Amino acid sequence: MERVSTIKELLKNRKLKVTTTRIDVLEHLMSYASAMPYSLLQKKLKNTDRITLYRTIKTLIEKGLIHQAIFSQEETYYAVCSNTCTHQSHLHNHIHFKCNKCLEVSCEHLKKEISVAVKGLQISEVSINASGLCRKCSGLN
Repeated sequence: MERVSTIKELLKNRKLKVTTTRIDVLEHLMSYASAMPYSLLQKKLKNTDRITLYRTIKTLIEKGLIHQAIFSQEETYYAVCSNTCTHQSHLHNHIHFKCNKCLEVSCEHLKKEISVAVKGLQISEVSINASGLCRKCSGLN
């Protein structure tokens, strides 16, 4: 119940209407140990129609509450943003790592912040995807 109160507060702080679907999406993403595949989110919210779910995810991304961790032909993964993200920019000091064996996607935090600057461009978001074997699958816990 405490998580629901936190979610409601997050939504209000971003000037979003508190809806059951928004609460459900954020609650599932927050309780999942890593980035959640869209197909699993869709299964968990089986009573929510596809268009409502799509619009909810799009709104939560635009307001800086969640981000697309990895997008591939097979699957899209979503994760909850940190407090530093806003509707203007997603500021993440991590990479998105997908295990080639178990297919789990995680946000791996970096020791040193990555900075990207390109002359003549205003960069508002940087996303780095990496793949290989996770700690569990490689036996390097």
